[in-house]
Order: sequence, then structure tokens, then C-alpha cells
Amino acid sequence: MFDWIKDKGGINEKIVIGLLVLLLISGGIWRGFQQNSEDSGLVRAGFEEPQEIMQTEPDLITVHLVGAVNNPGIYHLPDGSRVYELLEAAGGFNAEADQKTINQARPLLDGEQIYIYEAGEASELNELAAGYASGKININTASAAELTALPGIGDVRAGQIVAHREKHGFFSDIRELMDVNGIGEKTFENLEALITVY
Repeated sequence: MFDWIKDKGGINEKIVIGLLVLLLISGGIWRGFQQNSEDSGLVRAGFEEPQEIMQTEPDLITVHLVGAVNNPGIYHLPDGSRVYELLEAAGGFNAEADQKTINQARPLLDGEQIYIYEAGEASELNELAAGYASGKININTASAAELTALPGIGDVRAGQIVAHREKHGFFSDIRELMDVNGIGEKTFENLEALITVY
């Protein structure tokens, strides 16, 4: 098969051998390149691209602030906010505020209303609540019909109490009920535990 190589005095044989060597070297280089490509592919497959950090908005709560503050209204704050943060957002207390009646460190709840009392307002409401809780009748605000629920007080006497109140103003003490015509010491003693003023 290679007789033509020998006929040329070995010149063609050297060329063919050179070509074969060149092909072998080229094949080796090509195989090495493919191997490196596969290896680099494996590295890339295992490499985790840095992921973009998701910036999420905090959950918000809605709170209604009323009373003695500079800017009452509805506020949206991050969940977990506290009363003092709501007050800061509203510009703080106004000059009439009773700052001692509110716990500024308390966490806020979604949908709640925060009421800031004016000075003296909370104590008045506490007195009102105490009167209602005791079941006593406030002779300063009770209607004539409500006053008739008291023992010994009929329609005529109830009307006299209302008329006295309208003429002289509110009672400052329950004992002043005896200033009403027809109510003496004995009647007052029967009423004392059942009435109040505020």
C-alpha cells in the first residue's frame, strides 16, 4: 500500500509521518480543549450567581388619633409601632394635653383609636364611670322620670328637683338636695345611698 512512498527515496514517507504526528498532536490539543470546556461547564453549573436582595415594604397598620394633639387624624405606621411614634408623627401633644393619662410605650393595634385627654378631662370621666358603676342616680343630670325611680320621689317632687336645678344650677353636694322644698332630713336619709353628683 505504501510502495509509492518507498519509490520516492523515503521523502514522501517523511512527509506522511510528519502529517500523522501533526494530526496526533492536533487531536491531543483538541481533546484537551474539550476536556477543559466540560470541566469549566461543571464549575459554572455549580456556581451560584448572587441573587438580588428583595426589598419588601413593611406591613402597615392604620390608627386614628384624636384629642389633645397638634395634628389629629388617621395615620399609617409600620406594624409594631408604639404610641410615642404615633404622637411624633402627629406633631406631639398640644398645650391642653394631659400627658400622664397615656402610656406612650404601648404597642399600637391596627384599626384602633387613640384618644389624648385634656387636663382634668380624664378625672371627670372617671367620676362619671364611678357613678354609673355604682348604680346611683346623678341628681344633676337625671330627668324627672328618672328621679321618680327614687323612693319617696313622685312626679311632683321630681319636677321640683328639676326646677330647682334649672334655677340655681347643679348641686355641688348631695346634701344640697334638702334645699328643694319638701325634701327634709328624713327623706334625704332614704335617698343618700342612692344618689350622686358629678
